[in-house]
Amino acid sequence: MRLLALFLAGLLALASPGVAQQIDVRSGEHDGFSRLVFMFPPGTGWRTERVEGGYRLETETPRRFDLANVFRLIPKDRIRAVSADLDERSVFIETGPEVHLESFQLPIGAVVIDIADGADTTPIAAAGMQPGPVPPARSYRPEPNQGYLDLYWAGRPAAPQPGPPPGDAGEGITAEVAPKPAPPPEPSPEFTRLVAPDPRINAAELALIDQLGRAASQGLITMQMPADAPAHEATHDGPAPTAELAAEHAPDTSHAAATQGGDATGHPSAAPKEEGLALQSETVIDRDMAALFDASRLTELGHSCPSDRGYDLQSWLSEAPPAQQISEARRDLLEEFDKPRAESLEHLAQIYIALGFGAEAHALYPAFGLDTPPRIAALADLVEGNRPPPRPEFGAQISCNGKAALWALLALPEPPAKAMVNFGAVVRAYAALPGDIRNLIGPQLSARLIEVGAPDVAATVRSMLARAPVNTATALDVIDAQIDLSAGKVATATERLDRVAKSGNETAAEALALSIETKLSEGVAIAQADVENASALALQLRGSPLGAQLTRAAILGEGSTGQFDAAFHALELWDTPEEDAVRERTRNDLVAMQAKLPDDKRFIETFFRHRNAWSPEQIAPEVQVALADRLARIGFWISARTVIAPETRGTPGGRLALARAALAGHDAAAAYSHLIGLDGENAAQLRGEALSLLGRHDSAEQAFAEAGDTTSQTEAAWRAGDWRHVADAGSETQKRFLALFEDGAAPAASDATGAQPPGPIAAANDLLARSEAERAAFAKLMEDLRDK
Repeated sequence: MRLLALFLAGLLALASPGVAQQIDVRSGEHDGFSRLVFMFPPGTGWRTERVEGGYRLETETPRRFDLANVFRLIPKDRIRAVSADLDERSVFIETGPEVHLESFQLPIGAVVIDIADGADTTPIAAAGMQPGPVPPARSYRPEPNQGYLDLYWAGRPAAPQPGPPPGDAGEGITAEVAPKPAPPPEPSPEFTRLVAPDPRINAAELALIDQLGRAASQGLITMQMPADAPAHEATHDGPAPTAELAAEHAPDTSHAAATQGGDATGHPSAAPKEEGLALQSETVIDRDMAALFDASRLTELGHSCPSDRGYDLQSWLSEAPPAQQISEARRDLLEEFDKPRAESLEHLAQIYIALGFGAEAHALYPAFGLDTPPRIAALADLVEGNRPPPRPEFGAQISCNGKAALWALLALPEPPAKAMVNFGAVVRAYAALPGDIRNLIGPQLSARLIEVGAPDVAATVRSMLARAPVNTATALDVIDAQIDLSAGKVATATERLDRVAKSGNETAAEALALSIETKLSEGVAIAQADVENASALALQLRGSPLGAQLTRAAILGEGSTGQFDAAFHALELWDTPEEDAVRERTRNDLVAMQAKLPDDKRFIETFFRHRNAWSPEQIAPEVQVALADRLARIGFWISARTVIAPETRGTPGGRLALARAALAGHDAAAAYSHLIGLDGENAAQLRGEALSLLGRHDSAEQAFAEAGDTTSQTEAAWRAGDWRHVADAGSETQKRFLALFEDGAAPAASDATGAQPPGPIAAANDLLARSEAERAAFAKLMEDLRDK
């Protein structure tokens, strides 16, 4: 047993070095910097390097980094994301643009990473290992394979390689810079054919090298990463050899490389090297325009996507109080001769938007006699809860993989197709917004997602809003109500909305408008208190889209309880030109309410009292038809014809309404003419009625059969003398009446014994019995007709 325990302990001891140790990562927010602390054990080798988009922390051995609570105590302004690489050796820290890294190690071994304010001026290059250099698993430094390439790498720290090729003066150069550049070394033998004896070429070459050096320092020339690292990379503990020493002792391996498939350093090469310098150069114009044509900034359909910088509201704010941020931004709005400074105006407008002051951002540019840029205007409208004017680029930007997708989705006048929306980009952009802005646009975004057909994404937005640091209880209720409505839970939704409407906060007005609209769609009468509340809020918010919705809710709320005098009076006073579309839609719905009044007397009174408040052209065709049918049914067939607009008269619905009005006026010929060429059961039914009035009962019988009206078909058959059909489908009274006139069907007289008396007496009795049966059948028939 003791041997087994020792054996297991030995296995654990052998396996322990290969298991990645878990490293806790702690965070803290300070004035001027955000801090990350990686709890490494003592003696851990580590290094930091600046990379594209942030910094990377790398260790010697694999580690498991616990990043679950990184953002529990710090915001995502300086540090935007922290993620572990797949190799378990490094962590990528995504940062904002105007920050830099400061790092040090505590005596206990923990490494402190401070991301502080202030732009980082160091180039994107690897920093030295601390506490000591740790050779990387793979070297990403390309090997020079052409003359003078070493001058580009001069002065840059790199791992030395044994036996550099002749003329490689870049190896081992320290950080100390000589007062004058050394003369260029002799090129490698394979390029001696390029050396020209003319000294002017040497002068031009030196000038070109100087310009390349300047371009490299400005970031216009970058290193071209090889597909594979060198097969062998030897290191040693001694000092790096100088260029002269390396050239003196380097073996001549060019022949071996040519014959054995190796490279110029004697290392075997898996694939032939690419021709040309391992440099990539670009002009300043190429550099500045690259972002506009970056493949990652395109949608799947090839539409260009704007940069995230123009929609990153969180990066527009600082740690200073809002009043201080606005005050500092207003200091530099004018340049010489009081000319507005465009970049300063944009900066101040963006601060306004990030703080939720959309109206102030809108008014900023006109105050200086300038037009508000479309992007600023759209964002200002959206944070104010308004829909911006439609722009064609909105439809393309909903597919972008950036922050513009969120704002384009909100700005579209109509919900787009679900397949066109990049929901991942929308959710990421919403998560990156400041807490107050998330609270403002959360219900609006949720409603739009439900309209698109993505209630699951709306639920995700709701969950993100629930975790916001600000109070979002009422906004969450509005989103929950919208999700309930999409699921058909109307009662639950209206209960939530009514609770929010009574809270008196910034979302109460929106909740009240949505609650009234929902109840009206269900045919529920609106309480007078809600109508008065909507009217007051509409007056307060007059001129805004929400104010228009509340005015509509108040007018239709009056109509839902039959108060059409007050409703039409409020409609007459509604004269805001910007709200014409909402006003006309409200007028149409109010007239539709009139058509549904159950009491005919009440309908006639309100219809003729407010008939001059609208024209048929202002009413939807289906409402025109409903009014015309209601009027024709109660005998006002002339008025029924007047509510049908000329454009509606030629439609199938309009022609059917005109036919009903003509039948109500007993104008069968006009009714029949309106029905010519129309198909369907309704047209056939009206055509049968018109033919019956014209006395063409046989044709009416066929029309009623086409309409499926068996009762009217049988009546037409009775009038047309189609006794066969009446005998099959007629009433019992009709069948009994017909049976009296069939041969041999009359009842015979009989005495008490049941014997048939012969002679004239029997004939007389038979005649009396037949006459009695006919009178009874005829009386029953008249009684049935009278009941109809």
